[in-house]
Parts: sequence; C-alpha cells; structure tokens
Amino acid sequence: MRFSTYLLVVLYLAVPLITSAQQENDCNYRRPHQADQWVFGNMTHLDFSQDDPSVSVTSSFPLLNGVSTISDENGDLLLFTNGLKVWNGNFQLVEYGTGLKGNSFATQSSLIVPDPGNENQYYIFTVDIYLLPVFNKGINYSKVSFKQNSSGTVVVKNNHLASKNSQKITGTKHANGHDYWVITHGFGAEQGGNFDAWLVGDTGIIEHRQSHIGYKHEGDDNNSAGYMKLSPNGKKLALVVPADGIIELLDFNTETGEVSQPVNSPDHYDYPFGVEFSPDNEKLYISCSPIGNATNYLYQFDLLSANPLDNPTIIDQFDVSSIGLNDSLMGALQLGVDGKIYLSKFRRGLLGKHYIGIVNNPDRAGLACNYNEIDNISNNGLSLGAAESLIGLPNFVSSFLDIPHFTFYNQCHHDTTEFRITNTTNIDATDWDYDNPGGDLVNNDPFDPTFVFSDPGDYTVELTETFNGTNYSYAYPVRIHALPYIDLGNGSDTIYILPNSSVRLDAGDYDFYFWQPGGSTDRYLDVTEEGLYSVVVTDSNCCSNYDEVYVIYSNLFFPNAFSPDSPLSINREFKVIGVTGALAEYYLIIYNRWGQKLFETSDPEEGWNGTYKGEHVPAGSYIWMSTFKSFESGAKESIEVIKRGTVTLVK
Repeated sequence: MRFSTYLLVVLYLAVPLITSAQQENDCNYRRPHQADQWVFGNMTHLDFSQDDPSVSVTSSFPLLNGVSTISDENGDLLLFTNGLKVWNGNFQLVEYGTGLKGNSFATQSSLIVPDPGNENQYYIFTVDIYLLPVFNKGINYSKVSFKQNSSGTVVVKNNHLASKNSQKITGTKHANGHDYWVITHGFGAEQGGNFDAWLVGDTGIIEHRQSHIGYKHEGDDNNSAGYMKLSPNGKKLALVVPADGIIELLDFNTETGEVSQPVNSPDHYDYPFGVEFSPDNEKLYISCSPIGNATNYLYQFDLLSANPLDNPTIIDQFDVSSIGLNDSLMGALQLGVDGKIYLSKFRRGLLGKHYIGIVNNPDRAGLACNYNEIDNISNNGLSLGAAESLIGLPNFVSSFLDIPHFTFYNQCHHDTTEFRITNTTNIDATDWDYDNPGGDLVNNDPFDPTFVFSDPGDYTVELTETFNGTNYSYAYPVRIHALPYIDLGNGSDTIYILPNSSVRLDAGDYDFYFWQPGGSTDRYLDVTEEGLYSVVVTDSNCCSNYDEVYVIYSNLFFPNAFSPDSPLSINREFKVIGVTGALAEYYLIIYNRWGQKLFETSDPEEGWNGTYKGEHVPAGSYIWMSTFKSFESGAKESIEVIKRGTVTLVK
C-alpha cells in the first residue's frame, strides 16, 4: 500500500465519480436545517439558512400565538401551521389544509414532526384550548404528504389522541436517533397531573407512555397556557403554570418516554410564560409577562447548581405601568440554529412590535449572556422592518436545535480538518487547543481554523473564547480515522499471471470502490490482460485510500541444457525459469532414455542437480515433462499447461 502525491491526484479525480455513481455517504457533520425558516407574528419570515438571519415580509396569516414550522434537510421552508390551517413553503394552503382541530390562540398550537417511515410525509400534532363548553377538541394529529402533490396534501386529518389537555406540546428524537417523541400535558382535575409521550415510528404512533408526576395543572384557565420545552439534547423538560406562578424542571428519558424527577420553583413568579434552554443544556430562560400593570422579567437559571430553580439572574426587566408604548411585553422564547435565543415582543391588545429581543450568548452566565447587546453596545435586538412580532414564536422538535458550539469537518488521516464556531457574537479572542502537538496548523482564522492531525486517534479539542476579560471554554471529542488499508499485490507492486489465464484483485471489505481502467464499483476485479490496475476505496467513515498493481504475463520456459559444475548458479540445476508466483499447481518429472524416473517435484523452486539416489548420472540427454495450473478467478477457470522436452546434462 502506498500513500503519495499521486494518491491525492487520484482521489480528486475518482471520488466524485464514486459519489455520483454510488451516492456515497457524507460523514461530515451536517447541522439540522429543519428549524431554518420561521414564519410567525404579523407577516414575519426569518431565514436562518445563512450566517445571520434575514428578515422578509410575507402575506398576512393568522399567527397571533401558537405556530409551528418545518423546513427540509436543505433548509427550504416546507410547512407552517397555526393549528387550524396548514400552508406550504410557497405560502399557499396545502390541499385539504383547513379544518385542523387545533387553536391559533393556544400557546403551543401545534408541532410538525417528520414521518420516520416516509421522507415525503409529515405529522402535524394540533392542540386545542381546553375551555368548556366550546373548546374541547383535545390533541389530534394529521398528516401532510408531498408524494402525489409537490404542494402538499393532507392525507390524514384529525386523528384523536387525548382530551382535557393544557396548551403545551414539545418533541425530541428517540434515543435511537430515528423515531420521535411528542410530549403533551393534561389539564384539570382528571388529567392535570399527567404527561403523555407519544412515540412516532415508521408505522405511525407505535407507543404511548403516560407519567403521573409533577405539579398539577388545574384551576385558573390561564394555568393551561404557557410554554413547555425539551432541552436540545432531549434530557430535560421545563414548563410553566402561569396563574400559579410555577416553573417546573423534570428529567426526560429519550429511550422510554418517562418523565421523572420534578423540581418546582420555590418562589412564586408573576405569570411565567416563555421557556427555553441554552444550546449547552445548562441554562434555562423564562419570560414573565403579568396580565396587569406589573413588571416584566427575563430570568436565567443555572441548571448545574444544586438547586437549579433558586435565585435566578434577572437578565432584563421593565415596569409596564411606566413605559406606555415605548417598550413591549415579553412573549415566547425560542432557540435558533445560530445558537442565540429570540424573545417575542408585543403590546397590549395583541398588537405587534417591529423587533424581537436576542439573548446573544445564552450559554454564558448572568448578564454576560448579552441580551440585546453586541460588543458592549445595547440595541433593540432584531428589527423586523414592516413585519411584526406578536406573542408566539415557532415551535420545533428540540433535536433540530441540538447544535454544538463549534463543529468540525474532514476527519480522515491526512485531511485538513476544518473547525467552525456556530455563534461568533461577542468574542474578543479565541484560543484553540487541538490536543496534538505534532499536528500542523494550516489556517489560524480565529473562527474557522484548519488543522492537520499527525496521526489517527481520539483527541479532545478545546476552544476558549475571551470577551471582556472573561474566558468561556468548550471541548468536544474529535476522532481522526485511519485510512482504509488496501494491498492489491499482497506486498508486491506486480502480479504475474499465465497467458490466457486471469487473476482476481481484491480491494477488501469496504463501502465503495472505483477501479481503473473500466470504472467498476465492485469489490473484486477479474483481470485477464497485462496492465496497470488501480482502485480507490472508501470506508464507512468516508475515508478513502488508493492502491495500484501491475499485472504482467509470466512467460515460463525450461532450459535445454545444464551443468552441475557450472560457475553460474543458475546453470547448475534444471528447473523452470521465470516468475512462478503465477502458478497455482506445479509438477516436474525427469526420466532417462530407458524410462526410469530419476527426479520429481511439485516445488517450482526445486531443481534437478543431475543426481539419482545421491549418485551423479552420466552426461547426456534426459526426458522431462511438466504440468502446471493457473489460479482460478471469476473471469476464467484455471488453465492447465503441459510441457515436454529433453535436456542435456553437460559434464
């Protein structure tokens, strides 16, 4: 096996061909794009597919409060819904997309979940307000399919799951990384103490897990409202009970769907409403918007502390009675794919505001989270132009926001590994520790450096960011994969075959292959002609390597004379001359003129030295016969060659 400059040339030429022909996997990290597009409020459309969110104005849709959106794997908008109607990425109603049994005034009116068993279908879970006698449709799900109609069609509508529910719904991926959990909460005397977890699998709703635990949601109808969120990694669940002023934190088991270990806030909060976790799952943010002329608050809780819901940091506050229309009430909180948390703003009477707040660095403790502050300059967050924010922000499966603080690409030995910081706001300096002193720093860009690791193996790469004299560190394991091993010639650069025979070249057990000449993509190549043969292989880690071998005909012959006393060693024995590695079987026998057998062997390296039973035979002519076979391959069966002749023994 060789690794050379030529290898690099071949990889650049061949690997794209492999990718095209065999749809080779890309093992690089690919961040989720399902939460790239947000449609909410009054004509607001945010696009997070680039580095910074871009704002555009849409047509007017009834998205006053609860809304859910989803994009495809490339970040293009697919669907959004207010729980009553569903629109596609062209901002048009999908076919049969009305009459869903949600409620646009529900805090979380809906949640859109991909169908694990069909990439062209999506579940829409809807939530009605539980307010008798009018609002009692409960939790239902519908399905939108893009298989027959590229604009989308509702193919299943309003399948009932539960009644007597609060206005809360959230979701995350199952521990298997394929299925999805959808979690709701009951309301009232009968169901107010229940969490319901629905498992969405390839064949539909395949499991229902109910957990009877935590603070009971009952009494004041406003206790039904407020948000419930899962952390990006799916392990923590947080919710609010607004009228009772309760904030609750629980554990969630992504394998079983069980909710456990409830922790309630010891203090009463004045109408907590918005809920969101930091990207690193270590901070919890809560917005409080009292109904009367009281003070609005944005809190941060440290989830690593012994009592995580005690003594929060006040990130922002304002007295509603003194601000008039100069500021706005606080609504929903939502994490973005850029690692920032966005806060909806609105005015009394369900009137909108032309900007939303931003927690620029939600992983950082206390005021260092930089709410509406960039490079020590305060601002109003993100301007929405002519569009407006209202109470709600889009609801997403939390796994779509499980994005590391920095990502890395190209993890094969000899690759130039690229690193990229997800959120680069409010950073004065960076320091990277690659845990590999022998490696080579290729590009020292503070936000997007590149590095070549000296050897395959496991490394812990640590990023330290500095802002205002404080350091913030993030560390992730990075595995650099060894290249696949190939040895076409079993340690040799050349393979010999007999004319009219063949040899099977074996590239090893890998995922993808590309042979030259010919372009075969099979593991084996059966060769019948002389020439240079090469292969690029790619393994399950998307690492590629290259090997080549010459195939040459082995033209074997026998001399017509030999002398045991020759000064040249090659002339002292009678045996086959040439490269014998092409032989699968070999046999040589020698007779004198009377037919007496003097010598035989099945070893092509063993020759006759002109003796019989230890005695030298006379000079003269002797008869020989040899048979040998080639190796068998998929291209040709083994061939047998028989040769006869006489040899003169010279004294």
